Parts: sequence; structure tokens; C-alpha cells
Amino acid sequence: MQEYIALGVFAVVYALIIGHRRFGVPIWAAMLVGAALMVGLQVLSIQAAFMSVNLDVIAFLFGMFSIVSALDRAGVLQRVAIKMLSVAKTPSRLLMAFVVGMGLLAAFLVNDTIALLGIPLVVYVARHAGIRPVVLLLALAFGITVGSVMTPIGNPQNLLIAIQSGIPMPFTTFLLHLAAPTVASLFMTYFILKVYYRKELQGNYRLSTIELAEKSDGAYNPRLAKLSIAILVATIAGFIVSEVLHFFNVANFSLSAVAMLGAAALYALSSQRREIMKSVDYSVLIFFGAMFVVTSAMWSSGAVSVMFMNYIPNPNPDDLVQSTAVISAASIGMSQVLSNVPFVALYNFVMADSGFTGQHVDQWMMLAAASTIAGNLTILGAASNIIIIEAAESRGVRAFSFLEFFKVGSMVTAANLAVYYLFIVLI
Repeated sequence: MQEYIALGVFAVVYALIIGHRRFGVPIWAAMLVGAALMVGLQVLSIQAAFMSVNLDVIAFLFGMFSIVSALDRAGVLQRVAIKMLSVAKTPSRLLMAFVVGMGLLAAFLVNDTIALLGIPLVVYVARHAGIRPVVLLLALAFGITVGSVMTPIGNPQNLLIAIQSGIPMPFTTFLLHLAAPTVASLFMTYFILKVYYRKELQGNYRLSTIELAEKSDGAYNPRLAKLSIAILVATIAGFIVSEVLHFFNVANFSLSAVAMLGAAALYALSSQRREIMKSVDYSVLIFFGAMFVVTSAMWSSGAVSVMFMNYIPNPNPDDLVQSTAVISAASIGMSQVLSNVPFVALYNFVMADSGFTGQHVDQWMMLAAASTIAGNLTILGAASNIIIIEAAESRGVRAFSFLEFFKVGSMVTAANLAVYYLFIVLI
């Protein structure tokens, strides 16, 4: 009985997320409603609900959001993006800047952050370059999704995998396994968009470097910029150093501990600590805390078995080809129903129950890659797509439709999946 109550609650949450515009309920609030219902209907006890929240993930996100908030307030992110775009002399190069450039930024600064950063740039650049905004919005959406695959800090689902899988040295492991196919996938995505929109990318133009510079200089804070850049570099270096120390059994610092140390240094040294703390996106933290409660209730009640086990074969940890194929199919398909972050939160239970450990690195990397690029198939596959749509339309720009996204996204997803499968399984 409990599994059907859990499924009913999940259906309510999913309906609220899908119809968040019609119902006027933010996505984070929809997930919080689900968590409250799971506890209120006794699918999960209050004690179990508190225990289900992964504080490692919450701490990591708070630390990184604090650093990114400082970079944004200092004008660093906007200046970097504008410098990158100002060198584009043709529409084709501009498209590459959005796909490849924004994608690489997303790998180290979390894709949802770059989604928000990119919207005002799309509006500004599209107006001056005479390109339909939808083309650049799609380039931004596809680019940040693909680019975020290569590190455990590029998107939330990768972070869940890095923390819960038990894979050794996650930051280094992600880069070694996923950097090359991610770069290849970014350029392949750019090529697909270039061919698909070739008629709209004809002609030449040059964005005014003076105008772009004026747009970025107004909000630039040199002191905060130097501090936030130094802390970002130190934090990323800390991820690598912590893994080296762990490898030699000297010390064991988690990704979340390093991120929190970076945030602590920022708040201690910055004179704008109150402003930085206020601009942290707490709705994402609430979303994740609630999501842990909902997914834990789904698992403990047996609802996951009803959703997954009865329809999708279990991945076999002893068969690389079978397991990666099953993981890929489940990721691409179920992410369209659940969105990729909740899917990974649930599928991690399936992987662990099937016998996967930290030694099955290839399978965990396939889960990270497939679940992330699943966000390029439909607009429901990733939260960053919803963020882009909402942010664009709030500025009076018509975003991509479900159908247009799917037409291009199906080609992008198929090509990217082939690249990752080739690199992970066959090379």
C-alpha cells in the first residue's frame, strides 16, 4: 500500500513541476510539497526524512554557490563571457562561443549558474547580430548541458554520483574519463546546430567591442573580482590536492569540505559578505533537501521497484556492454519523466542494490554522461532547460518550443550518446 501512496505523491509533485506556470508553484516548492506529503502520509518517518538528506551535497552546493555568487556580484562572469563573445566575427563563431565556450564554463561553475548568466547575453547579442534568439538559446541549453558532463561539479547529478558511488578520486576520475568525449561532443553539437540553422547563420557582423566593454565595466568590482577569482582557483586546486592526499592516505577531504573551506575564506575576507550570502540561490538547496526526502520515500516504500524493476532490466555489474546499455537506456528514457537529477537520485539506489561499487568506474561514468545529455532530448530532461525558458520569457524573449527543442535535441542526444559510449566502452 505504501508504494502506491508514494507513487501518488510523486505524481502530484510531477504534475506541479510540469504545470508550474499554470499553477503558479515554483519547482522547489513543488518538491517541498512532495517531501511534506511523504512525511505527513507516513510513507517516511520524520527521523528517516532528516537522515535521508545528504548534507555533503547541500554543503557542497552552498559552498560553490557562495563562490559563484561572489564572481557574479564582482562582474567577473559577465566580463569573461562578453570577452569571449566579442572575438566572434561571424554568426558561426558566435554559435561556437555559446556552445563550446559556455559549455566549458559550465564544467567548473555549475550549469544552472551559466544558464542564468547566458540569458541576458543571448538577448543582447541576438539583437545586435540579427540572429533569431531561439538559435542562441538552444546553443546555450545544449552547450551547458554537454559541457557540465566532464566534472563532478558541473551539475547536481554528477555530484550525487561522485559522493554516493564511492568511486576513488572523483574529480580526477571524471576528468580522465569524460573530458575528451565532452570536448568532442561540444564540437559535434556545434556542428549539428550549424548545419541545422545554416540559413539563419549566413552573413557577417562584428559586435561592438566598445559597447560590450561598457556593458561589462559598469558592474565590475576589482577588489571582489580578485578575491573571488583567487578563491575559485584555490578551491579547484583544493579538489585536486585533496584527491592526491587521499591517494597517498595522508588525509581525506571530501569535495564538500573543500568547497566549504573556500566559502569560509570568502566570507572571512570579503567586505560584501552579507550581499554575497543574500544572493545565494537557496531555492536550489531547498529543492535538493526535499528531493532527498521524496526519493528516499520512493525507495523505502518499494515504489522504485514498481517504476523501474518491473519494466527495465537490472544492469549487470559483471557485463560492461550490457550494463552500460541498460544504464544509457534508463537514463535517456526516465530522465524525460523524472528530470535527470531526481532520476539519478533514485537510480543510485538501483545501482547499489544491483552490486555496483566504486570499482565499477565505467558504469558510473556512463550514468553521469547519459543522465546529463538526456537533458538535451526534451525540455523536461533537465532543470537548466526550464531555467532558460523562464529567464528568457521574463525578458520578453520567446524561447524555444517543446517541438523545436526535440527536433534538434534528438539529433544532438543521439550523436552525444554515441560519442560517450564509444569512449567509455570501446576505447
